Amino acid sequence: MQVPSDDEFVDAFGVSPEAGDEPWIKAVRVEDVLLSFDVHAASVRVRWFDGDEPVVDLYRERADRMLVRSGRGESHVVVSSRTGSWPCASTRPCASSHDTTSP
Repeated sequence: MQVPSDDEFVDAFGVSPEAGDEPWIKAVRVEDVLLSFDVHAASVRVRWFDGDEPVVDLYRERADRMLVRSGRGESHVVVSSRTGSWPCASTRPCASSHDTTSP
């Protein structure tokens, strides 16, 4: 899975992903959204919290690529896979998912 560089995260969100117990799994928190990704397993998880309680938990396996996109005062992370793509983190609280099946 292709992932943005730490510098791209810093430029877009002001924070860099940090490795956990497993060095190939990284996580970055942007406001109330926690984005974690496992490069080896090609998986991405997005959890949106209200205080300490998760209110949205999105998980994608078999991701091909993760991109950081910025513009008009907003920054987003987009996860792409062969089955479609969905925006998964934003600089403002929002969440959406859009899956499509490719022939």
